[in-house]
Amino acid sequence: MPCPSFTVPLVYSAPRLPCPSFGVPLIWCAPHLVCPSFGVPLVWCAPRMVCPSYAVPLVCRAPRMPCSSCVTLLKMLRQAHLPGAGASARYRCICQVQVHLSGTGASVTHTCQVQVHLSGTPARYRCICQAHLPGTGASVTHTCQMCWLCVLQHFGVGVARAGSAVCGGMTGEYSVHNEKNTRKKVSHAIPRGLTVARKRRDWRYYLCCCTGPSGVAASGNMVFLHGVLYLQILEGRDLPDVDVSWFRSTKDVSDPYVTVDTCTGGKRSCRIAKTSIIYNSLSPHWHEKFRIEMCHEVESFLFSVKDLDLLKVECMGYMNIRAEDLLSEEPISGWYPLMSKNGDPAGALNIMMHFKSVASITRSNEVLDTVFPMRGNCNLKLYQDAHTPAVPPVTDVPGQDGEPYDPPQLWKDLARHLEAAKKLIYITGWSVKTDISLERDGDQESIGELLKRKSEEGVRVLLLVWNEMMSTDVYTPGVMGTHDEDTRIYFEGSEVEVVLAPRTKSKAKVMETNFVSTCYTHHQKSVILDVEVEEDDSKRRLVAYVGGLDLTDGRWDTPDHPLFRTLPTDHSNDFYNGVCPSKVTVGPRQPWHDIHALVDGPAALDVHDNFVERWRCQAQDRENRLYAISSDVFDLDYESLSGGWNCQLFRSINSDSAQFRTDVLDKLLSRKGRLYENSIQRAYVHHIRRSNRFIFIENQYFLGSSHGWLIQEAKCTHLVPVEIVTRITRAIDEGEDYRAYILVPIHPEGDPGSGAVQEILYWQYRTMEMMYRKIAKMLKKVGSSSHPTDYLSFFCLGKRESAEDIPDGLDDPDSDTVAEKARTHMRFMIYVHSKMMIVDDEYIIIGSANINERSMNGNRDTEMAIGAFETEHTKETMGEELVQGAVHTFRRALWAEHCGEHREEHIDPSQLECMHSMRSIGEENLQHFVSEVPEHRDSHLMLYPIDVSEDGHVKTREDCPTFPDTPASILGAKSSFLPNSLTT
Repeated sequence: MPCPSFTVPLVYSAPRLPCPSFGVPLIWCAPHLVCPSFGVPLVWCAPRMVCPSYAVPLVCRAPRMPCSSCVTLLKMLRQAHLPGAGASARYRCICQVQVHLSGTGASVTHTCQVQVHLSGTPARYRCICQAHLPGTGASVTHTCQMCWLCVLQHFGVGVARAGSAVCGGMTGEYSVHNEKNTRKKVSHAIPRGLTVARKRRDWRYYLCCCTGPSGVAASGNMVFLHGVLYLQILEGRDLPDVDVSWFRSTKDVSDPYVTVDTCTGGKRSCRIAKTSIIYNSLSPHWHEKFRIEMCHEVESFLFSVKDLDLLKVECMGYMNIRAEDLLSEEPISGWYPLMSKNGDPAGALNIMMHFKSVASITRSNEVLDTVFPMRGNCNLKLYQDAHTPAVPPVTDVPGQDGEPYDPPQLWKDLARHLEAAKKLIYITGWSVKTDISLERDGDQESIGELLKRKSEEGVRVLLLVWNEMMSTDVYTPGVMGTHDEDTRIYFEGSEVEVVLAPRTKSKAKVMETNFVSTCYTHHQKSVILDVEVEEDDSKRRLVAYVGGLDLTDGRWDTPDHPLFRTLPTDHSNDFYNGVCPSKVTVGPRQPWHDIHALVDGPAALDVHDNFVERWRCQAQDRENRLYAISSDVFDLDYESLSGGWNCQLFRSINSDSAQFRTDVLDKLLSRKGRLYENSIQRAYVHHIRRSNRFIFIENQYFLGSSHGWLIQEAKCTHLVPVEIVTRITRAIDEGEDYRAYILVPIHPEGDPGSGAVQEILYWQYRTMEMMYRKIAKMLKKVGSSSHPTDYLSFFCLGKRESAEDIPDGLDDPDSDTVAEKARTHMRFMIYVHSKMMIVDDEYIIIGSANINERSMNGNRDTEMAIGAFETEHTKETMGEELVQGAVHTFRRALWAEHCGEHREEHIDPSQLECMHSMRSIGEENLQHFVSEVPEHRDSHLMLYPIDVSEDGHVKTREDCPTFPDTPASILGAKSSFLPNSLTT
C-alpha cells in the first residue's frame, strides 16, 4: 500500500509503533531511491521526530558502506604515522546530496566527518546523517562512532607501534595484519579473538566499540541469549564529576550507580541490573553480583554510570559489550573505558560477565543456588477449591490405585488441624476475615472464635496480615476490602497477636516509599501449626498449608461453583462479589476457583522459617513472642511416613520484608543495594526449560516478557511467557509433540471497564500476541500447516445456570445493573485465582504468586510457592512411559471439574488430539455462555474469547466483541494516568 504522505511503498516489519491507518506496526521505506553517497536504498524508520501522517518517529537509518570521501581520507591516514607520540591530525569531509521524494520536497543531507586525536586522547570516527523533510517540519540527526583502531582494523591499516585506544570489547590479545602480511601481537583493550585485518562485514559491525553521544548502543549482530548471565559490577575509576546541585558543599562530588540494559536496534530494550548508589565518590566500589536469567534477543549490553542528583539523574558515562562476545561462554572481565554523552573519555568500569547457555546447564528437579534447598521425605496433599465433595465428575477419575479418586477437602482438613494444635498457629495472609466459618455443615464457630479459643488454651497464635494503607480506624473497608483493621480490632484484648504489616521500602524517598506502601502488598498465604508425631506422643511436628486461598470471604466454594443456589445456605454469612455491587439477598455470588497444598515433612520447617524471618523484620518489638522451636518439644528430624515427595520452597521477597539469615546471603540477589529473592520466577523458568511434553498453568494473571512485545510500553520483564513460547518454538523446530494450556479468568476482578482492569487486559493482550506471533513465525519457517493454537491455547471458566437454580425468596436486582443482567442471562465468570503450574504430569508448583511482574520480580509483592514431585514418578524413573502419579491424577481431576466430565483423550496432553478436545469443549461452552438464552451447564471450560489468525495476530471475536453483559473491551486499553508498575 502506498504511503499517502510520500507516495512510496510501505513495508510492515519494524516492531515499534502501529500505523493508525492500517493498525499494523510499520516502517516505511523508499526502496527505489538510492543514496548517492552510499549507493544503497534509503530506509526511514525510528527514533526522534514524528511523521505528521502516521504520528510515528522518523530517522534515516545508517547505510551499508562508507562513502567515497571517507575512503579517500582513510587512504591518506594509511600513509600517516598515526601512533606517534604527540602527533595529532584532524580530517573533515562533507558530502551533501539532495534526494527528492516525489511530490514531497523532502531532501537528505549526509555529512561525513573523520576526527583523529593522538595526543593521549582516544581517536574516533564519526558519521553524521541528517534528514530534512521540509514538507513535514521533521528534522533528524543520526550519529554513530567507532574508535580509530577499529577503523584501522576494517581498512587493513598497519599499526606501527602501540597506542592508546578506546574500545568496549574484552581485554586480551589481538593480531594485526599490515600490508606486507606480517603479524604482530599486542595486548590492548580489544575484543578477544578478533583479528585486525580485512573482513567481509558490514562496516556498522565495527561501531560496537563505543557509544554514540546519546549513549545508545551502536548496532551489532543480533544474537539470542538463552541461559544464565553471571554479572559482577566491581568498581569505577576516574569518573567525571557532574554534580551540579545548588546546595552541594565543596567536598561533594557525584553519587554514581550503574544500570545495565540489553539493546536491540540501537535502543535499550530491557533493564537487567542496577547497583546501589555510592555517595560522593569518583572511584566507587560496588562489588555487586547479579544472576540474570536470559531469554533475550540482544545486540549489545549498555552499561550506564549515572549520578543521582537532587533534581535529576545525570549520565556520567557509557560503555557497550557486544552480545556475541558472550557466546563462547568464557568469562570476560577487566577495566572498560567509558564515554560521556559528548563522546569524551569518562573514566573506566571494572566488570565481569559470564554467560552459560541452556544447553550447557544440566537440570534436575531441584532449583539450585536458592535459599531453601530441595527437601526429601516429605508428603504433599493437593487441594482443588476450598471444599471438594467426593462426587462425579471428579470421582470419575481413576486414582493411582485404580479406585475412584477421593479428593481431600481443604478447609475441613485445616479446621481439624487447627483444633488439634497444641503449641503454635502462625498465619500469613493478604486478608483474614474473622466471621467466616471453615466448615458449612451445621452451626460452626467462626475462624475468629476458633483462634481466640485456641489462644486461651495456651497455643501461641500469631497473625501477620498485610496492612492496606487506605484502610484506617475511621474507614476500615479501605479500597481492597482486606478487612485488616477489622481483624486487628476483633482480636484486641485477646491472646491472639495481630501484626498489620505494610509493604514498606526503607532508605527511599518519601514519594517512593508512599507508592510502594500503597500499591504493593504482602501476598503470601500460609498457615503453620503443630500436629502429633505418630508413634511418639511426647513430641510435636510442624505442617504447613501453602497456596492461593486466603482465610477470608468468598473463598469457600465447590467444583460446582453455584451462582444463586447456595445464597440462603452455605453462603448466607459469606457473600462476596468483587465484580459488581450486589448482596446476599440478590446475588449472584462470585464463584471462586483456587489451588492449595498441605506440606508435611522437612519442607514445613522452611515455611516456618519464612514466617520467622518476616516476623523479625516486621514485628521487631515482638520478636520474643515467637515460639522457640527446640528438639525437646519438636521432632526436627521428622520425615513423613509416606514420604514419597521431594519439596522445595520458593519466594519473592526482599530485605524490606524479611530478616535474612547470614548463612544464605550468597544465595540472594541485589538491586539498588537491596537484597532480594526471586526464586519463584527462577523455578518457573527452570521447569519450563526442563519440560518435555506439556505445561498446564492456572493463574489469576498472565502477562510479562515485555522486551519481546511488538510495542514495548511497560516494564514487565519477567521471563515466564517468553520461556514458554521459546520451548514451544524449539519443539516445532525439532518436530516434537509439545503443548501449553493456560487457564486465566475471563477478566481480572473488578469492573472490566475500569482503567486498571483495562490496562491489565491490554498487557495480557500484548503478551498473547507476542507468543502467537513467534509460534506462527516458526511454523512458517519449518513449512508447517499447523495453526498456532495447536501448540498454545488460552482458556477461562464461566458458569451458566437456568431459572430453576434460583432459590425462593431472593430480592429483585436494581434495574440496568450488572446484577440484573446476570439474573436475566443466568451467567457469570468463575474467578480463576489459582497460582499453579504442572509440568509433564511430573512436577507441580503451587503458591501465591501470579504471572506478572509484581509477583515474579522479587522487589514488589511478597510471595511464596512450593514446588514438588514424587520420587517414584519422574521422567527418569518412567523412561518412555507417561508419568502417572499423584500430579497426573490431580490434573485429570481438575480437568474433569472444568470440563464437567472425564475424558480418556486427556491422559496425554502432549498429543494434538488432547488439545483439539479441550478446544472443542471450550468453543462449545463459550457459544452457550454468550447466548442470550439461559441454560444450566456443568461444563465450565471456555476458550478465551479472542481470535488468533494463522500469522499469529490476535483480535476480538465477531461473536464476542466485548465481555458478556458489559461494554468493556476484551483486548483492553492502555491507561493514560495509571503507573505501569501498578498494573503489571
